[in-house]
Parts: sequence; C-alpha cells; structure tokens
Amino acid sequence: MDFGKIIKEARIRQGMSQAQLAEKIGYTQRSILYWEKGKRRMTLESADKVFKALHLSVVIGEEKQDD
Repeated sequence: MDFGKIIKEARIRQGMSQAQLAEKIGYTQRSILYWEKGKRRMTLESADKVFKALHLSVVIGEEKQDD
C-alpha cells in the first residue's frame, strides 16, 4: 500500500496544500513532501495525525469470512 499516494490524493481532493496539512498536524511542509514521495517513512504517531487530519482510516488485515 502506497501511503504517500493515498495522502497526496486525499490532500488534493480536500483542496489542502502541503503547507496547510503540515500546519494542521504540527510538522514541516518538507515532511509532507518526503512522505508523499516515499522518501521517508512516517512514525505511527505522525501517520495517526495525518490520517485524522485528512479524515482517513486504515484497515490492517481483514477478518476472513467463512463461505
């Protein structure tokens, strides 16, 4: 899963600049740029802030349905 692509698409869809997102979550615009380009990995704390700011959720694994 490409979190950088997800973040960038959600941010743009919401009409938010990298600078606006950075200010909203208390990080630098450069951090947002690096995450979106996949040059740096987010910590769980930063991912939580970004996803909350963009109103996104992540499902890690799904419960398998019996057929």
